[in-house]
Amino acid sequence: MQPTLILGAMAVVGAIGMLWWGLTARPSAARGNLVAGIPETAPPASPLVSAMRQLGQSTRRMLPTSMVDGLEVNLVQAGYPHGIDLPRLLGIKITLAGMSAILALIYGQLLLAVVAAVVMFFLPDYWVASVKDQRQNQIQADAADVIDQLTICVEAGLGLDAALARVARTTDGPLTDELRHTMSDIRAGVPRAQALRALSDRAQIIEIRQLVTALLQAQKHGVSMAETLRVQSAEMRLKRSQRTEERAAKLTVKMIFPIIFCFLPVFMIITVVPSLINVFEAL
Repeated sequence: MQPTLILGAMAVVGAIGMLWWGLTARPSAARGNLVAGIPETAPPASPLVSAMRQLGQSTRRMLPTSMVDGLEVNLVQAGYPHGIDLPRLLGIKITLAGMSAILALIYGQLLLAVVAAVVMFFLPDYWVASVKDQRQNQIQADAADVIDQLTICVEAGLGLDAALARVARTTDGPLTDELRHTMSDIRAGVPRAQALRALSDRAQIIEIRQLVTALLQAQKHGVSMAETLRVQSAEMRLKRSQRTEERAAKLTVKMIFPIIFCFLPVFMIITVVPSLINVFEAL
């Protein structure tokens, strides 16, 4: 066996191992306990995960600042899926690009190696963007229900901070995770207004931005928090209904492609072909 093939196979196997650890190694419960207000020391990361982060840190200095900043914003909005932070993600991108390039070079395909490296380098960006879109859609879907629970807590006599903490403890989902992050900031001494604005910046959703603006205005002018939350909840439910109607209206257009290219040919084969066969047999 050629030495090049052996070295290439070893490199591919090593890259696959690093990629697996980079994707599947999850943070300990320390981060969740810290958000909940329970301090805990996190165990050290595995050597392969540390190597992945170091590779990402080295790569970060060579990449354009706008690309790195955009990827970091997408990671924040995606909620750091699988506990992957920016250095680990950059390490995964480099590993995927190098693995695909080496695999193509083994077969002597230089152009294919360049194309594969570029495609695999940007593939994690697409994955992060997909996770971000799913998470933001989930936040939009859960916003009205969470605001209803906040309204009930405030009407029961709890302050806004206590209501946020109560909802963060009793619910689950991406919006609840953001509320826990906000409560962690408030417990750390961040002013409530600043913590709420940070929530709006992380979510980047118009409903959350409007909610934060309404809460800050209510706090500033002394308006009832319960009434403000009730109005915001009604508006969010109306927007959710409008989005559902919009998706239903688009369904007719989306069905044109499968009907024309999938159903219609089969229907023609079933109805027309037997008649043509009978005609040919008669002739």
